[in-house]
Amino acid sequence: MDHSRRKFLKQVGALSVLGLTGRAVFSLPTALAAERDFEMLVVGDSLVAGQGLREQDKIYTLTKRWLEREVFGGARKVNIRNKSHSGSRLFLSGKEFKALNDAEKDFADSYHPEVNFSFPSSNTQIVVAKNEYLAEGKTANEIDLIMVSGGLTNIGSAYIVDPFKKNKKLRKRIDQSCNHMMFRFLDHASRTFPNALIAVLGYFPLVSKTSSTGKIYNAILELYGFPRPTKPILNNIFTKQFFKPLHKKMNKRSRIWIEESNKGLETAIDRLNQKHGKEKAVFIKSPITEAQSFGTKNSLLFGMAKKGRAADFMYDVRKVECRKAIESVKDVKLKFNRRRCELAGIAHPNVEGARAYAEVVKKRLQSIYTKQPAEITL
Repeated sequence: MDHSRRKFLKQVGALSVLGLTGRAVFSLPTALAAERDFEMLVVGDSLVAGQGLREQDKIYTLTKRWLEREVFGGARKVNIRNKSHSGSRLFLSGKEFKALNDAEKDFADSYHPEVNFSFPSSNTQIVVAKNEYLAEGKTANEIDLIMVSGGLTNIGSAYIVDPFKKNKKLRKRIDQSCNHMMFRFLDHASRTFPNALIAVLGYFPLVSKTSSTGKIYNAILELYGFPRPTKPILNNIFTKQFFKPLHKKMNKRSRIWIEESNKGLETAIDRLNQKHGKEKAVFIKSPITEAQSFGTKNSLLFGMAKKGRAADFMYDVRKVECRKAIESVKDVKLKFNRRRCELAGIAHPNVEGARAYAEVVKKRLQSIYTKQPAEITL
């Protein structure tokens, strides 16, 4: 029996054992191609995109490093294709679709990933990625892992914590976005890349009762463009007393958000897995707690810095790129807020927050990618 035939039979034997001992980690074509590079696709919004972080600190970069070093022991390279960006919606609204179409804009056109445009949508990112892979001679079957976050931007963080909105309507919108829209997206992604495992990142609490009322109020004043000299007048020990009842309502809505979004995303994943009869997607619950939300003593999220700057690493980049991007879509009849774009890094995982996420990703994927088959001698 020649060497190549023995090698082939060993691989098939290993796959048979996996089928008997638990979930088959890889499909047959993927497992037999163990020597090829591992293909990882990143799609979605600012959470998975790593808003405000340097490339080496992003969740997907840390995951790639773990896969290459610990899972593959340096024997297999991990290639990342990142199509995610700040502001990306799972699907565009009818209004957004019409505005882009009327302005004759290509729905697949990309902008700097720190710019918080809703387009290209996460669904479009899947299509673009597939076309790029095919242009490089790679088939859709060769994609191994998709990392995604989505659902929040179809609602909006400002709406989520808005103390003047109805909680019942918030719950309804979360279910629509995190359950129904996410299921549609996951179904499309899984059909496009049939051998890929999809890792869905869960969101984190935005604020909590331990968040500083002053820090929340300060961020709101900056986001809404209040002149800096007026801030001591608007944000002081007296005005904070009036803001506290609103803070309490914001806390409640943030808790509704985290509980209902987790439930919605998990439901979408369960629906997908049941439809396909196997584990096509997994949920990665956020490691960030209420005690580590925005404006807390031990926050794992970026806050505000001095002189109206966001405290992340990409603020200066956004100052330039937001202006350029908004100027380039001036013929699109949608509202674009340059100041909010510049401050988009606020309330996103900082370096420690991204590391915490990477750890839970590792723990969730470890049982899948490090499952060892029994040794077979042929």
